[in-house]
Amino acid sequence: MKIGIRKSLRQAMFRLKSRSLCDEAGADIRALAGREDGVESGGIVVFTSYHANAAKRGLLEFAASASNQGARHCIFVTDRRQGWFQGRDFSSAVLRAISEYVARHRLTRLMTVGVSMGGYGAMSYAAEIGADCALAFAPQYCPRPETFPADLRWAEARARIPEFSRPSLNETLGSQIQYTLLHGRWNAEDSLHWQAFAQGAKIDHFLADRSSHDVIDPLREAGVLYPIVDAAWMNDRTRMRSLMQKISALPRRLGERAEDLNNNRATHAQLATSYATN
Repeated sequence: MKIGIRKSLRQAMFRLKSRSLCDEAGADIRALAGREDGVESGGIVVFTSYHANAAKRGLLEFAASASNQGARHCIFVTDRRQGWFQGRDFSSAVLRAISEYVARHRLTRLMTVGVSMGGYGAMSYAAEIGADCALAFAPQYCPRPETFPADLRWAEARARIPEFSRPSLNETLGSQIQYTLLHGRWNAEDSLHWQAFAQGAKIDHFLADRSSHDVIDPLREAGVLYPIVDAAWMNDRTRMRSLMQKISALPRRLGERAEDLNNNRATHAQLATSYATN
């Protein structure tokens, strides 16, 4: 079966299994209800990536594992306009739909997750929706074309965004939220973004020894994608470091910037050896 047909079938299955929470202002928000409500219950809010691609293989597969096989609730936020979740009407729709769902199911914990564009959304909205933690794979720091003019990816889609309403991530990151980020260390475009992220005690930023924007396939091939989701959910930072090591991803060093990389390959190799033996 061709890839396009398989993807269409998976998307159709997802829409049959999920329930619509919102379909307005360009926001398509759907939920897969978990088995647990009330005390100690929780949910994962997935911000989907470009063309509604969550973890590359489809929303339903991502939900089955990230939701702990259906125990946790899953809410999927898709921007049908491919507009990086911008727009005041869009934001209002997202916050209202999630707030109502959380209240209805008496959820006590939330985590945001996203890949690429979805990673940006997971970081940008985590504090506003009351999340405890956020997990972002290869997120952009800012989608505004003028911020990183050398990054020409998705240029047409970003140029069509009529209103960049979201505050900068420096303003939206919550001080009580545990953030976990993963980028490809050697990717030229991603390096523009990862060096802009703040560093601090509540931000675990990993850089994989890769030049590709795709960090999902290596995690899946190593068998650690969904264990990483669980480690983030449990705030198990020691296990997170161990799992990231499976794809040669190291914590970003304090003050590390992209322009240092070309001169630091030998240093990186030494750090990797030290990290693996400690």
